[in-house]
Amino acid sequence: MFKRFSGSGSWVVLGLMSGTSLDGMDAARVRFTREDGRLRSWELLAYREGPFPAALRGELGALVRGEERSASAFARLHVDLARAFANFVLAAFPGKGENTIADLAAFPGHTLWHDPAGAGLSFQIGSPSAFASLTGIPTVGDFRLPDVLLGGQGAPLVPLADAILHRDEQEYRALVNLGGIANLTLLPPGEGVEGVRAWDTGPGNTLLDLAAGLATGEPCDRDGRIAAAGSVRTDRLREWLAHPWFGQAPPKSTGRELFGGSFLGPEDMARELEAVGAEDLLATLAELTVEPIVGALSGLPVDRLCVAGGGTSNAHLMSRLAERLTPLPVLSSDALGMPPAAKEAVDFALLALEAAAGRPVALPAVTGARRAASAGLFSPGEPSV
Repeated sequence: MFKRFSGSGSWVVLGLMSGTSLDGMDAARVRFTREDGRLRSWELLAYREGPFPAALRGELGALVRGEERSASAFARLHVDLARAFANFVLAAFPGKGENTIADLAAFPGHTLWHDPAGAGLSFQIGSPSAFASLTGIPTVGDFRLPDVLLGGQGAPLVPLADAILHRDEQEYRALVNLGGIANLTLLPPGEGVEGVRAWDTGPGNTLLDLAAGLATGEPCDRDGRIAAAGSVRTDRLREWLAHPWFGQAPPKSTGRELFGGSFLGPEDMARELEAVGAEDLLATLAELTVEPIVGALSGLPVDRLCVAGGGTSNAHLMSRLAERLTPLPVLSSDALGMPPAAKEAVDFALLALEAAAGRPVALPAVTGARRAASAGLFSPGEPSV
């Protein structure tokens, strides 16, 4: 724990993020102000996106697919990913020398394997200690494993940040993040974290991107144009929604190990493309993302739904959510003063500040852990050069 981050003060925290889809690197510089340990204000100072290095993306993708690598190659990748983020940060915020980009950083790495219910493990590759040494910024990492070792899912973690930053005393808010995996946070009126619930609802962009890539060679279905031209195959949708994971009650989380792995992996997706065509397949996959969210919100007195993540740029996904949830207002997280692309990076910046102050980053009511857990790694950030 970094004691200087507890109590009252104002700090600039750097939140970093690498999405499930490996489509880029995100960095958010956020100023948080606390009085007597309570957050009084926050301000997004800057947000930057950078391309994911192709070689790293290839290696990480290979590991996710289960391809074997030597111990030396794995160790090199662990450091190279941290180095890539360090280089990205130093280039993204020019003119800011060591220890001036931020007072603190959150480097959660990239989730390589997430199987809390089966193997009881969650592993993020990318060394927080290497990032701290290369940038000179005190760094928090290893956010998920401590919760998993206490019997929790280790995800989602952002509900704590959602509650601190966005809970309202009168309005019932729901927040959805449409990343590679979709997750939902329910924020009933009030303060604090009492009554806050959250869970992964299923695939977000992962399956859509996989299908689009196989069909067109492009990384995604831009604006959802292909899906919008298709029709939902209700037989396939019913079959997919019958998968046991969708029937599980929260707490629950998931990742590429299931969606895009054992469930509609590349070979299965290629067969589906041949059987039903790109337009109908993408329309049906979009509905697979939308349907669990709609079901989770059914009957709840939610006043508005705010959506963040890369899926907000998919006009078809957003329109389907709006149509299915009418008359509930469906807005982007801009309505909360949070740019959709920056949300998770900002969330992890706050989680790093909480951890550095000696506070938990996981909510047991969300993850199912026996007790609240903090992040697992704190590096002081002494420059290596």
